[in-house]
Amino acid sequence: MQQLKASWWFVACFAAVYGQNWGQISGALKHVSASVNYIWGVNSADQIWMCPNPCSAANWVQIPGALKQVDAGDMEAWGVNSNDDIYKRNVDGSGSWTQLPGKLKHVSASGNGYIWGVNSNDDIYKCKKPCTGEWEQVPGKLKQIDGGYDYVYGVNSNNDIWTRPVDGSGSWRQIPGKLKHVSASGTHSIFGAAPDDSIWRCKKPCVGEWERIDGGLTQCDATINGLFGVNSANNIWRSALGL
Repeated sequence: MQQLKASWWFVACFAAVYGQNWGQISGALKHVSASVNYIWGVNSADQIWMCPNPCSAANWVQIPGALKQVDAGDMEAWGVNSNDDIYKRNVDGSGSWTQLPGKLKHVSASGNGYIWGVNSNDDIYKCKKPCTGEWEQVPGKLKQIDGGYDYVYGVNSNNDIWTRPVDGSGSWRQIPGKLKHVSASGTHSIFGAAPDDSIWRCKKPCVGEWERIDGGLTQCDATINGLFGVNSANNIWRSALGL
């Protein structure tokens, strides 16, 4: 993947560039999400696709329905459609979609014990797993959010980065830097795509020591065995990292 220049607002942070052996996965997606065993994604037509991990071109399966964003957890895949309706189904693609009460523009299924999401007003919500729609509003404003094992991470409309315990306790703590999308589901690091599509990682719990990763992505998602992402051309990429 093409190496991009580091963003100016990371200059004050410690940054090292990590060259990666990126491998392209056949297909085209605008959003991708990875669990340990399955890759999920949606394309520019909001069609839903699933592929067993490790994914090859012949293994993509189209899942009925239409979603603008999807997130794969260990047991369930969650997603939202163009009307901000919320759905979930088994992560292996079996069964059917179940609609949940509420409206979200972005949902995260990867949090330890909790589903997190944000609505069209950037209001933040959490729901204890197994979630059946008992949403609890959490103070703050975020445009995108992702749950990890101990903490949840998110970015706001100014691309500021925030974190708090994954159960919603405590308060938000700002992390230096700017990201348009953040992934918290790596084992040891969080990952993010910056406004210029540069890729960054920070060792958990992350206080701002960002390390640059070679390449460019508009959105990314980490699991214990790889970093997955899509670029501005909707190409799908995978890299094996020390996550």
